[in-house]
Amino acid sequence: MPEVNYLKVITPVLKKQLAPARVLDVRVDEAFDSDGDPILRIQVVYEAEQDRLDPFKVVSLIRHLRGPLNEEGSERFPVLSFMTEEEAHAAT
Repeated sequence: MPEVNYLKVITPVLKKQLAPARVLDVRVDEAFDSDGDPILRIQVVYEAEQDRLDPFKVVSLIRHLRGPLNEEGSERFPVLSFMTEEEAHAAT
């Protein structure tokens, strides 16, 4: 099975679904959860008014990501985390 280009699949979905917030950076790592199930750790760095994302948009992201990921042959479950650009700089 060919390797999935996760950024190519995930980034456009995030940008579309989180608008008008701006997605500044996306990092994706394959991992396993505490039960040993395959997951994708997706870290999203964003810019938004008052540094707040629309919670209704965030809640629906998993649903919007699963289809495109499955189409590319990935059955890994997306696990998302979000941080502002300032938080991302402080974490490095």
